[in-house]
Amino acid sequence: MRINTAKKIIVKAIQNTKDRKDDQLPICPFLLGAMGIGKTYLVKQIAKELNMFLVTTNLAQYEPSDIGGMQMPDGESMKVLKPKWLLGADQREEKIADGFEGIMYFFDELPQAPILNMNIFATISDEYRVGEYKIPMGDVVLCAGNRMSDRSGTNQMPMHLKDRITTYEIEPNLDDVCNYFMANKKDHRIVSWLRFVPEFLHKFDRDANAFPTPRSHERVSDILKWDLDDDAMYHAVASQIGESASASLFTHLRIQDKCPNLDDIVKDPDSVSVPEDMAISFATTSGLVGKVNNDNMANILRYVSKMSGEFLACFVKDALAKNRDLLQNKALRYELSSNGKLKELVL
Repeated sequence: MRINTAKKIIVKAIQNTKDRKDDQLPICPFLLGAMGIGKTYLVKQIAKELNMFLVTTNLAQYEPSDIGGMQMPDGESMKVLKPKWLLGADQREEKIADGFEGIMYFFDELPQAPILNMNIFATISDEYRVGEYKIPMGDVVLCAGNRMSDRSGTNQMPMHLKDRITTYEIEPNLDDVCNYFMANKKDHRIVSWLRFVPEFLHKFDRDANAFPTPRSHERVSDILKWDLDDDAMYHAVASQIGESASASLFTHLRIQDKCPNLDDIVKDPDSVSVPEDMAISFATTSGLVGKVNNDNMANILRYVSKMSGEFLACFVKDALAKNRDLLQNKALRYELSSNGKLKELVL
């Protein structure tokens, strides 16, 4: 499923679990998917939107005693100490006093964890309990990890654990990634490149040291700002996304020089011809997204509307991802009201 679809479901699962009755089982969402597609970022985004304090624990990096609590002598018996990841009552009260509406415990790399950690987590996810310590009502537990097919050091998960968590298998989606890039002011040239060659959105290569993923593309966006000569820049990018993806990206970057002058388009859209080459059209559209604002939206829409409907849809989607307030623009609202197909695609 798309990451945005998973987000809607997980938010409902969290809200249901926070407000559950004593006899109601909690739901523990498990985000399963390829590496680098935004699973961890999604959890952070959900925690922020629900105003919950996020506690992250990497299950693959700790000993079982760190997850389940270390046993210590207590007279003639043994006592299990509270694990460090679980906030004490005073710590929790401080976070609630700070304005948070609960604690979100996120356990990452579940399938990469040792089998003992998985068995301990099975109780945490199902009973909201570790030893004698209980996770209070109003707090929630989530987990994430990679698939065995990703060859990221995963282990076979016990069936009883699979039965206690709710698995949402997510796949990278071009629109979701492009929306994220535009909303976070990443290099718009990567967006136009990915829309032109979407096969490079996520291309896992088990034998390569570097391959394209949404996460590696975000790093490339930062690398492109470095002050490097052309040869060094190419190798810097190839070290992040691999040779074939890097060659494709730099071919696309060179196309930028063939694009119409964007300022001329903004000033007088009727005086600038529409490119016939598809790669140049993608690059031009993405460049216009970088320039669009409330004042020039009408002129840019007038120009992009002369291109195929695919480019108009891409422009509107990316422009709204960059600035949702543009939805109130008079020219855009008219375009959406008169073009039902476009409205269906972008809203």
